[in-house]
Amino acid sequence: MSADHQQPSLPTICETNQLSLGEFAQVVSLLFEPTALLTQRIYDSRPFESYDQLLDRADELIKELSPLEQLEVVNAHPRIGEKATNLSALSRMEQGSRSANEDAVLAKWAELNKKYEDTYGFRFVVFVNGRSKDSLFPIVEQRIAHGNRNQELVTGLSEMVDIARDRARKLLAARAAKI
Repeated sequence: MSADHQQPSLPTICETNQLSLGEFAQVVSLLFEPTALLTQRIYDSRPFESYDQLLDRADELIKELSPLEQLEVVNAHPRIGEKATNLSALSRMEQGSRSANEDAVLAKWAELNKKYEDTYGFRFVVFVNGRSKDSLFPIVEQRIAHGNRNQELVTGLSEMVDIARDRARKLLAARAAKI
């Protein structure tokens, strides 16, 4: 991994395959929010030929987890609108900068996160993909109104994999740009 904390990058997949579990966990935490359970399962599946293969295997492993283990993984993801001090550097960048009506937006997110978690028993996850926090309100509201618990868990976990794929793409591009 890069020593530059502003622009992390991924080591080559060959380097990643050779890392200790602790070092491997640091790499995986660039892609997924840290969970020892998922990290260990991915680590045990080495070697990988590419980050795409690592992420495909992570997706398979997530689907093979028990429902309780899946809850652990999805609940590792930060809540949209959480204070920046509680977010990983990548989540902070993905959730965007402060806007003029940020306090109202954060208050609404606190309300919607609570409603979602009260409804389903786990955190709401969506691939933000550069969208503003307030533009996501209709998505969470629709998922609260029309989803079912099992489908929501599948959706949240799928969104986490989409986030990880996007992070890998960006981090690999940053690495290529440095070479």
